[in-house]
Amino acid sequence: MLAIRDLKMTLGGRVLFENASFDVNYGDRVALVGPNGAGKTTLFSIILGHKTPDAGTVHRDEWTMVGYLPQEGEAQGDETILDVATGRVEELPRLEKRLHELEVAGDVSSPEYLEAHAKHGALSDPQVETKAKKMLWGLGYRETDFDRKAREMSGGWIMRARLARLLVMEPDLLLL
Repeated sequence: MLAIRDLKMTLGGRVLFENASFDVNYGDRVALVGPNGAGKTTLFSIILGHKTPDAGTVHRDEWTMVGYLPQEGEAQGDETILDVATGRVEELPRLEKRLHELEVAGDVSSPEYLEAHAKHGALSDPQVETKAKKMLWGLGYRETDFDRKAREMSGGWIMRARLARLLVMEPDLLLL
C-alpha cells in the first residue's frame, strides 16, 4: 500500500530524517513516534504529496485512499457537529471543486482524482448520516450534541467530529 525508500528531508539546514525506509501494508498498524520537531508532520506531508523530499521515493498504490487528521483544525462557521462528521459543509464542496478542476485538466486517471472520487463517493453515500452518527456515539457524543454548532464545542470535541468524518470514509491508510 505504501513504500518509503531512502527518504531524506532537511529543513532550515537541519536534517530531519535521512535514509528513512519502511513499508505499510494493508492491515498494518504503525506508530510514528518522536519528539516535537523531529519531522513527523513533515513526513505525513511528503506521504500526502504536499511536500517533496530532498531525496528518496514514496510509492503509494493508486487505489489507496488516505485519510489525514491535521493537528490544526479549520475555523468553524455555522455547521453542526453532524455536519462536520458527514463532511457535507466543508469536505464535499472542496472535493467537488477539486474533481471538477482535475476533470477540466483531463487528469481523470491520476491517483489524486481516483482518491478524491473515492472520498466523494463515501461522503455522498445515502447512509453517510447513519454512519456518522454511529461514529459520533462511539467517540463519546450524545444524540443531543449532533445539532449543536461546532463552534460551541471545545477543540477536542471538534477534533473527534473530524475523526468521525475520516472513519466514515473508511480510508485504507489513516494518518493521525
